[in-house]
Amino acid sequence: MKIFLIKFKPIPTLWIFNGLIFFLFFAIMANVTLAQVTIDNPLGSGGKDIPTLISTIANWLLGIGIAISTIIILWAAFLFMTSGGNKDRVTQARQTLRYAIIGLAILLIADGVALLIKNLLSGNF
Repeated sequence: MKIFLIKFKPIPTLWIFNGLIFFLFFAIMANVTLAQVTIDNPLGSGGKDIPTLISTIANWLLGIGIAISTIIILWAAFLFMTSGGNKDRVTQARQTLRYAIIGLAILLIADGVALLIKNLLSGNF
């Protein structure tokens, strides 16, 4: 008489984890589709007309540009401190600082131009 033994392989924990994530995803999606979901305007009240939209976009870009220029100025300061008297590194740090300041000036001028365009489009001279 032969006895047949069936060997069961244990379920890998990755399968259990994937099944749990799958179940949670569809449970959350079912709740979202049954609920009343409203999405607010990401521009706030700044998307109602063209001049306000231009001003809102210009303010966002100005904030991002100022943050990037601040990071570049700090990088130039780091290059100055770590140059160790090496003329090439000092020159690179000076150029980095110079270009960061020029970029910041262009950003501020562009903000003024955006304000000028907004005033021209809205009729406020």
